[in-house]
Amino acid sequence: MAMMAAMPMIVPAPVEMRAGDGECVFSARSTIALKEDRFQKVAEYAAQALRLPTGYPWPVSREEMSGGIIFRASGVPLPAEGYTVTVDASGAVIAASDEAGAFYGFQTLRQLLPVPAFAVTRQKGVRWSAPAVAVSDAPRFKWRGLMLDCSRTFQSPEYIRKTLDRLAAYKMNVLHLHLTDDQGWRIEIKKYPELTRKGARFAETYKEPEENQGFYPQEELRALIAYARARQITVVPEIEMPGHSMAALACYPHLSCRGQEQEIYPFGKGPALTSDSFCAGNEAAFEFFANVLAEVAELFPSEFIHVGGDEVLKDAWKACPKCQARMKAEGLKDEKELQSYFIRRAEKMLQKQGKRLIGWDEILEGGLAPNATVMSWRGTKGGVTAAKAGHDVVMSPYSHCYFDYAYTSIDTERVYSYEPVPAELTGEEAGHVLGVQANFWSHLARTSPQVDVQLFPRLLALAEAAWSPKAGRDYARFRRGFKPQLERLSRMGVTCSTFPMFDRIGAAAFFWKTGENSAEWAERGWEVPAGLMSTAGVYRVSFWYRSGAAGMAIRKVRLLAEGKEIAACEQRGWAGAEHHNHMYLLEVPATPAGAKITLRADVRTEGGTDSNGGIWIERQQEGGLRVK
Repeated sequence: MAMMAAMPMIVPAPVEMRAGDGECVFSARSTIALKEDRFQKVAEYAAQALRLPTGYPWPVSREEMSGGIIFRASGVPLPAEGYTVTVDASGAVIAASDEAGAFYGFQTLRQLLPVPAFAVTRQKGVRWSAPAVAVSDAPRFKWRGLMLDCSRTFQSPEYIRKTLDRLAAYKMNVLHLHLTDDQGWRIEIKKYPELTRKGARFAETYKEPEENQGFYPQEELRALIAYARARQITVVPEIEMPGHSMAALACYPHLSCRGQEQEIYPFGKGPALTSDSFCAGNEAAFEFFANVLAEVAELFPSEFIHVGGDEVLKDAWKACPKCQARMKAEGLKDEKELQSYFIRRAEKMLQKQGKRLIGWDEILEGGLAPNATVMSWRGTKGGVTAAKAGHDVVMSPYSHCYFDYAYTSIDTERVYSYEPVPAELTGEEAGHVLGVQANFWSHLARTSPQVDVQLFPRLLALAEAAWSPKAGRDYARFRRGFKPQLERLSRMGVTCSTFPMFDRIGAAAFFWKTGENSAEWAERGWEVPAGLMSTAGVYRVSFWYRSGAAGMAIRKVRLLAEGKEIAACEQRGWAGAEHHNHMYLLEVPATPAGAKITLRADVRTEGGTDSNGGIWIERQQEGGLRVK
């Protein structure tokens, strides 16, 4: 009897997978057969994807041949986007109820093939085979997304296409394009040509590279949307309002409260947030957005249009006679309710176009628009509040899902650990969690390779959190299968982040408690349990906030053996609701058996003394895979 093969490693992990005996070997005679016309486009996509690396013709027809691939309708009911894949010596059968399921079934089969199957050029000398296996699978969440910021730094259409290919390979299905902000207006609006003539470019005084600015003509966007659709990805546009709008107001200053001429500057070359916004008391501002959203709605077939709504500085509204008159006329008690009024009017505009409004969690302030969906980024509180009120939510907290943050703040394991459904939600409330999304803001990493490094490999961890059953997720399994995934990404041209991998050896070895830290810098010390850090190696000391309104600042961490310093790391870090540089690397020499080892850190609280948290100790793997 043939020995059963090891279980293949698929990302995201399927709901159910059973390894069989033997394998299927594909050849130049292999075909792709169709049982139903509805899978024609998927079959053609699969054929093209396989022709590039294998060099085989892969004809698509109705005729079945041994050693080929068959797409057919499932004989049993399957959830939306669900599929089965069966591979044995006679070939591979992909069964699904819908086109998306067939597409995802092919992506699983593609991972069963040798790593070069993900290459975009002919790979010679490869034995194209897949192990015998039976897979039954469907996603946990229907929103599995990535937000790509195209405003602060323009992302080329070529890079967006590459990103769509990579999302599709790991069964992610939403690309949220952040198209307008203070730093640029990137979408052509035919009624307002000044938005792209002037609003898509930085002021000349800043001498920004040409590749960092520009815009997408509507025909270019139609082509990108079609490219995404062929990969089962919905493109959701974001048009920021009423704040984060300097690029638009630089073109049409009469729509702002102050009416002042402004220049468009790169992020970091001026205030992080513009103090002026669209005037909520000016009917011309609402007419502008009605016209803009009408063109956007006609262009994008997505159910949702994102309106931003975040970080609106309200000082201009407070000083604006028109805004104050609007508040009085509408019976609004403060500027938060004025922002809600603005968003409610935007929702009515979108409803006329047959669209649903989604916005960042600030749209909760002052009262949520009746049918709005909330994208919860400032932690999970906004998502919980919205879901309990019966609104749909997409979870995207900066604690786990902000991929512009450094890996020292949010590493791949932390992303993988994220559970999108907050524990506070009941079963019915949890049903309002549409899914999860990573966000990438392009103010720091501004070239395509730099963006890749921030996205990968963390995006694979989020893909599994978004797709796989909660009970079936296992970081140890995910990590064991990571090397071939990195090789696949490399074949796709991805520049991956490479950092040491660590094994956790101290489970919350130490704690800081509410009230223990002061507002002044002070040294604190914790005795290290015997044997925990006595072996020579590189250790990572991580400070993790748990709760409280305040947080803890750290500026230096050191390790002492019998009172003598043996390792130190000096950097400013922060452990609070948001973490920054809170992981410290210590290169530790071997210490004598029984030596007293002490960990010390300079810390202080900021914003109060009620924070608390734990300190974790991890040791770098010896010769292990270098990916964090």
